[in-house]
Amino acid sequence: MLLSLVALLATAAAAVARPADQTVFGVPAPPSPPHRRPSVELSSSRHDSHGSTFSPLLPPAIPLAVKSPYLNAWLSAGGDDGSKGYLAGSWARHWPVHYAGSQRDHRLSWAGLIRIDDEVFEFLGAPLSGALSFLGSDKVAQQTAFTYTATRSIFTFEAAGVEFNATFLSPVTPNDVVRQSLPFSYLVVDVNRHALENRTVSVYTDISGEWATGDSSIDITWTYKSEAGIGTHAVSRKKQLVFGEHAEQAEWGHAVYATALRKGVVAGSGSADKLRARFIRHGKLDGTHDVRYRRVDNDQPVFGFSVTLSEQEPAAIFTIGHVRDPYVNYVTPKGQVSLSGAWTTRWPHYVDALSAFQLSASRALLEAARFDATLREDARRVSGDAYAAIVELSTRQAFATFELTTGVGDDWKEDRDEVMAHLKEISSNGDMTTIDVVFPLHPILLYANPTLLAHLLEPLLRYTHSGLYPNRWPVHDLGTYPNATGYNRGDDEPMPVEEGGNMLWMSLAYFQLSGDVKWVEKHYDVLKQWTTFLAEDGLVPAEQLSTDDFAGTLANQTNLAMKAIVGIGAMAELAKGIGRWTDWVHYRAVAEAFATEWTKMAMTESGEGRHAKLSYQDEDSWGILYNLFGDRALNLKLFDQELYEEQAAFYQHKLERYGLPLDHRHRWAKTDWQMFAAASSTTRKGRDGFVDSLVDFLAAGKVDAPFPDLYETPTATFPGREGLDWPIYFIARPVVGGHFALLSLEAADAVNGVDPEERFRA
Repeated sequence: MLLSLVALLATAAAAVARPADQTVFGVPAPPSPPHRRPSVELSSSRHDSHGSTFSPLLPPAIPLAVKSPYLNAWLSAGGDDGSKGYLAGSWARHWPVHYAGSQRDHRLSWAGLIRIDDEVFEFLGAPLSGALSFLGSDKVAQQTAFTYTATRSIFTFEAAGVEFNATFLSPVTPNDVVRQSLPFSYLVVDVNRHALENRTVSVYTDISGEWATGDSSIDITWTYKSEAGIGTHAVSRKKQLVFGEHAEQAEWGHAVYATALRKGVVAGSGSADKLRARFIRHGKLDGTHDVRYRRVDNDQPVFGFSVTLSEQEPAAIFTIGHVRDPYVNYVTPKGQVSLSGAWTTRWPHYVDALSAFQLSASRALLEAARFDATLREDARRVSGDAYAAIVELSTRQAFATFELTTGVGDDWKEDRDEVMAHLKEISSNGDMTTIDVVFPLHPILLYANPTLLAHLLEPLLRYTHSGLYPNRWPVHDLGTYPNATGYNRGDDEPMPVEEGGNMLWMSLAYFQLSGDVKWVEKHYDVLKQWTTFLAEDGLVPAEQLSTDDFAGTLANQTNLAMKAIVGIGAMAELAKGIGRWTDWVHYRAVAEAFATEWTKMAMTESGEGRHAKLSYQDEDSWGILYNLFGDRALNLKLFDQELYEEQAAFYQHKLERYGLPLDHRHRWAKTDWQMFAAASSTTRKGRDGFVDSLVDFLAAGKVDAPFPDLYETPTATFPGREGLDWPIYFIARPVVGGHFALLSLEAADAVNGVDPEERFRA
């Protein structure tokens, strides 16, 4: 299997010349160059001044090890200070965090060197800078290509006449909860084995204590063990702060770095300069381990491996991760309950889980290649290569924002036979399982596996069933990650109509794709309670926040009222689905009556056509009516086709080069809501216009962080805020799951018996 793995990896970056349907060892290859629409400028076939290609485009930041909120390592690429897509010379970073206009350095030192005969080249990070320059080893491997898929980032290099690849794989296995919960990623360095016939090649990689804590001024400890077929470095904060964070990183648990034990593998730890110098001089480590425990920034300790390659074993495979136990702190009527990662139900000790992950690398790559090929094929069918480039870049980011854990039983104790999922609202404020962030995430789950959506709703629904939350509407969030402490006084951020509509919308979406009658019956009374609230307060919302809370409160929001109507209509369908006929008739009648009244109050005429206002009272206003997507995706048919056509036509007047502004008040654009609007379009041209402008934003290269979801349409930069001198940074967030709106619509139409050709005219 290893040779198959290596062959697949070795050909990944060369896929730019391969026909789209060609396979390697029966596995679909990574994408060939896109047959793009002329209006889209993808950069896959272009070389920059240094000679690398970037396929399907050069993103603002490149995912390296992106598997959980606490294993979230990226290579900044865009902006003035980004790497421009080159792996060598720049350090990985825990998703960048910005404060008051300056960027804090969340560096994650991850170094990679390759020794070919007697020459040493840098290919990962910047290990040859500074103190090692005295050795005369300052060579950098030439990067010739970069490509990304949904699960992989593949860099191809040439050094001393030898071609090799560095592949970063964060597996996405949505149909296997336990494997999806594993907090590990791979780095695979492989060399064309024919080059090893007459060349001596060895690979060195290491990580630093920065992976174990966000505070470089504290003491860390570490161990190295050889067991279960692998060698494992485990690095941790000396004083564990369970359920604590510093600079958004976990301050308990262990950062782990491992590889399989075989001939030619040597482990070592010690000062960064000394350990790397040893490899530069000798081509391998000597097995020495430094046990002088100290601060992260005191004579920087690193933890590495050297691997000698051969024709029989031409790849070095490393596993990187962050393991914790327990994972989260969950509120119940009997107090807080600690929940463990779902993977602990199969592998009680992390070394066993790590071993299983490391030794199944071949399987993981084959599965990843199939997942990648399927997603790319589906996305290209829906809206071409530009859309594929968007959803592929979104996949790892979205899946890494939530974690799967054990559940809670009826006795309010941990139940290891149950599953919960918990989301971190990365970068905006760290809230836990925020409903209006789960909401834009949910399209990717509908596409990948709707059961994951049920797992994310479970902690919210259980908290509501507990009776601890006093309000009639859903709680906004459950606390600050990883502490789901709840809001037993009802003092959470007030978004009553927003969250009520979101929960009912997502509940029906899950039910339509799963047919899970028992789930609906279990939660029916709570769902009905929220619907009653929306029937009383949803059509004319009082002044309040919507999910776009950065824009402030507003009374009589038309888009918010539409969400309430969609929510009530969703409840009618849920009632119908389990035979509650009286409720079905009642809520359907309410939703239809509200839709009629909404149309009278919300619509206006302007020189650019008839369209919805931002608020009922403001005739000169407008905004993206992204909640119309609910009527279409859930097949509710509450609003006339005329509304869809009017909105689609109006958007064309407002669409700018880098996207459609959120509303008339600012030039801010939201990537998720644009994709919701795209899925509500009536023509392929209108749909693809949203897709193309979003690709233009990515390709502009003005930002340097994981797929930002809020930006300025004239400049493709982070947005400012009126009256303040600091910008808003929404990066690495879960909401990129909303980019799957078009794919989730296709899935919903299939189960609802809707012909997709009816959705978009030519």
